[in-house]
Amino acid sequence: MKLAVGPAWASPFVWTRFTETALNIKHPEGVEVKWIFGKGWCPARRHTDLCEQALEWGADLICFAGADQVYAPDLLQRLVARHREGYEVVAALVPARGYFAWNEGMKPFQPMAWRFKAVQPVDGKVPARPYRGQALDGDMIEVIDPTKEDMQRVDFIGSGVLMFHRDHLLSLKRPWFQEQVDPVTYQRHASMDCMFVWRLAQEASARVWVDCTITVKHLHPFEIDDTFQTRFLDYMIPGAGPGDITKFLPLTAHE
Repeated sequence: MKLAVGPAWASPFVWTRFTETALNIKHPEGVEVKWIFGKGWCPARRHTDLCEQALEWGADLICFAGADQVYAPDLLQRLVARHREGYEVVAALVPARGYFAWNEGMKPFQPMAWRFKAVQPVDGKVPARPYRGQALDGDMIEVIDPTKEDMQRVDFIGSGVLMFHRDHLLSLKRPWFQEQVDPVTYQRHASMDCMFVWRLAQEASARVWVDCTITVKHLHPFEIDDTFQTRFLDYMIPGAGPGDITKFLPLTAHE
């Protein structure tokens, strides 16, 4: 079995923490792994380029893994193990790099994935209602609660960590990925990867699952302001906070 894995990444620079963890990811037994970087002028083109390279190499499985994320060494082993258990498309929850105000009840930096709510029959019939997007039909979907089950079905999730079979990809009509741009404001809608996941289910008849036991960290630079002094007081406790946060030791007489 061949597994192509990598980020859809345009910049020649990547995060050091990503590189450190990527180099330490173990290969699943009996699987040939090749890292591929998708190039292009926009996210859709970069995702497409990665897939095209993977198919040319002869990959059986394709896995997106963002270059602004941090992974555990057993990431690929666990994803492939789920595939061997019969889970067709497997994803992992990635903390949002910010706050989506339009998601009612969302907390800042919360990992987000969605599924349709179960529709209850009325007078023995299930009402027919097309889904037109979260802005209009947000009441039709629910956010995944990772504490409820280890493996959960999803209808929408990003491509931060997403593994699927080549046959799923080839079942989709091209373009596999496409940008959506508001013609008035020229604002790009950040839903390109979620639409791909939706199409995997609708066009490739694949069931998409998220493994809530896989931990992924999302890298992000931000400005330190005077609120940090109280927001992160627990970092004063020995061993608390990120292991790589700068901690200055007391000066000695020799220093």
